Amino acid sequence: MNMDNEKADDTKYVQHILLVTVVILLPGLLGAIFGWVHAFLPLLIFYYLRRYGKIKGKKYILVGCVLACVAGIAFQMLGPLLLALTLIPMGFILADSVENGDSIALAGIKGTLALAGSWVLVTSVLTFGLEHHPYTLLISSFNQGMDEAIKYYKLNNSVPAETLFFLEQTFDQMKIWIPKVMPGILACITLLITWLTMAIGNRMLHKNTGSGPWPAYRYWVLPEKLVWVLIGSAIFVMLPMESSRTIGINVLMISGLLYCFQGIAIMIFYFSKWSVPLFLRTLIYVLLFFQTFGVIVLGILGVVDVWTDIRRLNKTEQETDS
Repeated sequence: MNMDNEKADDTKYVQHILLVTVVILLPGLLGAIFGWVHAFLPLLIFYYLRRYGKIKGKKYILVGCVLACVAGIAFQMLGPLLLALTLIPMGFILADSVENGDSIALAGIKGTLALAGSWVLVTSVLTFGLEHHPYTLLISSFNQGMDEAIKYYKLNNSVPAETLFFLEQTFDQMKIWIPKVMPGILACITLLITWLTMAIGNRMLHKNTGSGPWPAYRYWVLPEKLVWVLIGSAIFVMLPMESSRTIGINVLMISGLLYCFQGIAIMIFYFSKWSVPLFLRTLIYVLLFFQTFGVIVLGILGVVDVWTDIRRLNKTEQETDS
């Protein structure tokens, strides 16, 4: 029996290591299909550290990273490999944050700063070997893509002149606004990865261990004072000065995304309370997340919850205290 248990443990050990290796390498090998897998690498790191402990979890991660680095260098996938490595520190920071007993908000701030810091550090180092900063190259790639699209449509005689004129005007406006809103877009991507790691990781730990580091996601609440950041950014957007408007748009994007997360928590809360069937839940998720209007509705729902306490969480706390 002991031999069987040891073989089973060895098999699981290899499986965990291979999973880390695959998650790091797969986007580089098949980026067009599995590029999104990188977003879940911090989740895997966080889950292993909290599920199996620091010692065993670090073994899985370290050996998996070494194998991925060897394979990545052999297949000349240095770019995707480097991107993957920048995602790993956030998983460690969130795991340490849980061990320190940090609140959800503080853990989220630490995780977001860790990911942003990793990206800034790596891009700053890469700048020494490049003529241009990677951020500048990113903006240039967008502009080049739009120029190539216009050239293609001009060569395509089936495109009406009115449509071509509209596309040119749209792309010209995008070239102006993309550099202005790109900081907000990158910040939103960072927040999204942090949120996915915390929300899904918390759920996985609750399901597999019986307890998670934080309450169930449907009970998550943003700090009340954060709403003034949203209001202030909206005021900045309406100011006539271009610089203040640019700052306001970027901050509005970031704070709006945060309240969208709270809107999702409210939606999940009532799905659970009303025992909504899984099929209907999935359908609603698809309808909301793949439409801009649905995302806006979730953001508004999150803001309204600040003043109305839609889930009656404060009332529940008062009843518990009494």
